[in-house]
Amino acid sequence: MKTIIVLHDNSPADLHAAAFAKMIARKIQAKIVICHTSKVRKQKREKVRAGTHLAADEHEQFVNKVWDETDVPNYSERNNNPVIEEMRITDFNIPRFAEMVNKDQVYMIIKGLPSKVKKNDAEGKLDAYCVLNRVLSPLMLIPEDWPLKDLERLVYIADLRYCRIAIVKYLVELAKPFYASLTIAHLSAKGLPHIIESYAQSIFSEEIVSRFDYDRLFFNNIQERDLIKAVDVMINGMHNDLLVVVNHRFHFEEIIGEYLGHSLPVHISVPLLIFPC
Repeated sequence: MKTIIVLHDNSPADLHAAAFAKMIARKIQAKIVICHTSKVRKQKREKVRAGTHLAADEHEQFVNKVWDETDVPNYSERNNNPVIEEMRITDFNIPRFAEMVNKDQVYMIIKGLPSKVKKNDAEGKLDAYCVLNRVLSPLMLIPEDWPLKDLERLVYIADLRYCRIAIVKYLVELAKPFYASLTIAHLSAKGLPHIIESYAQSIFSEEIVSRFDYDRLFFNNIQERDLIKAVDVMINGMHNDLLVVVNHRFHFEEIIGEYLGHSLPVHISVPLLIFPC
């Protein structure tokens, strides 16, 4: 069974992200592990669920309380609740956590981010981006003010000439349970010329579409050189609700900035899925 880890410091942003993680887990039949990075109030100690594969060395584990699902869309119609486990990792050690994640081949790590962070609020908070630089699993960052909803449109931003088939495969598997569209948005890497449309369509058809049995896989050849404008069109014009990029590759720094920190850039108002480089 796939495992989704939610990094949780009891902030409203992380509560929001945890609720979204539960929606994803239902769809893809994954279990959730809530990793508390701050002290948790009123947790009841229980035995660890049998069969767990996550390392428990020097960590305390808890069986979670029932989630308040009133904020989850159509929650009354869903009864396939995922397995939810909790771990307290108050003394967070990023190298050790990364070793655990990589050993257990965690499917995804999720972290909620507030729209704005005051300097004092960031002190003592886990920097999820530092985690990304050490793990093999993709990291999904959820804006606190993004309304909870099923995924409908995913867009993978890449230079088509360097598009990773393994990432497309992962995204197709994520999109299928939602019957969401997946678009490969070509943006020429810095210093490279625009790709000719006929050639791009040929590559997309022969090298990508032919590998996957999914009728909602699309291609968009974007000519806009201003990447902030291009992202704005993807979010507000094309109404994509998940942006996908690769850490430190091609357009990443131009779209995200040199450092991600504890909040998303103002022009990114939807969840961001970042794959390790």
